[in-house]
Amino acid sequence: MIGTMPKRADLSDTFCPVGRSAELLGDRAVLLILRDLFFGRRRFEAIATNTRLGPQLVSARLKLLEREGVVERHAYQQRPPRHEYRLTAKGKDLFDVLYAMRNWAERWAYDEGETGSGPAVRYSHRTCGADVGTSTVCPGCGELLRYGDLKGELSAALRAEQAARGA
Repeated sequence: MIGTMPKRADLSDTFCPVGRSAELLGDRAVLLILRDLFFGRRRFEAIATNTRLGPQLVSARLKLLEREGVVERHAYQQRPPRHEYRLTAKGKDLFDVLYAMRNWAERWAYDEGETGSGPAVRYSHRTCGADVGTSTVCPGCGELLRYGDLKGELSAALRAEQAARGA
């Protein structure tokens, strides 16, 4: 039939670690939701607005991430019931994956000068304040960079993009 997508192969039972990772992380919506969680967005509305994903898709992917033990849902309001999503230890361990993707994109995904006068997101090490660039080890103090170690500052171009969509 013309116009139909072939069904994706289920890789959840493969012994290949890349295949197993791709089963969860091979979805653009999952990656964007994780990015927002790493930036401290925990509430459904904020995640949906910033990712520009539809509410049904955000809901489905958050349920998937919860089922997989990547996030936990916590009530922050009783009437009406509202929840926020927090990364578990399993979810926090995905920081290195998203940070590697960010670093690759900062190097290869933009045209010269496209993001303005520097990277789309500039990271500094919370401990010593050094600009880490795309390093995985702090150039200032030599510490291995992990989840929670970095403070991100959005470029003017990225701030304007987010402001334009109400994020």
